[in-house]
Amino acid sequence: MVVLLFLPVLLLIRVAVVLAGGHPLPDPNLDRINAIVNELRTQLQMQQEIQITVTAANARMVSVEHIGGKRGETSVFVMCFDEQFLASLDPDELKAAIAHELGHVWIFSHHPYLQTEALANQIALRVVSRESLEKIYHKLWAHLGVSGNLEEFLGLSPTHSASAAGPR
Repeated sequence: MVVLLFLPVLLLIRVAVVLAGGHPLPDPNLDRINAIVNELRTQLQMQQEIQITVTAANARMVSVEHIGGKRGETSVFVMCFDEQFLASLDPDELKAAIAHELGHVWIFSHHPYLQTEALANQIALRVVSRESLEKIYHKLWAHLGVSGNLEEFLGLSPTHSASAAGPR
């Protein structure tokens, strides 16, 4: 009889987990990821709390979401990695992906109405190289089976800008 009472509750919990896109999976790299996040937060002078999750599937591969905190309080964000995509990243690419997502957090905290990929990359470029961001975009687009324009996301490359200016 007790089992019959709890069965609907268990079913509802299972359905909620499925609808929410799965549950975070434990990942042995969380300490390494947290160390990178904290290093970059310090360099960017960010006070926000960043929690890390790794899930079986994240359609954006890496994303960040504001989950708490009001003006004047320390905001809390969750950075979520697709486990397969995360496993494909070398250390330089991982740092670039984290820097980009922290760029979104920085923007949210300073100018929440200006969220763009290009602006997040401008913030990221304060702490990582353009080449590392180029690598992560190429890997992301290959993983998703799409293509994109790096100049749209990163601006003109320094070599392109110099050659466009012409000889002096």
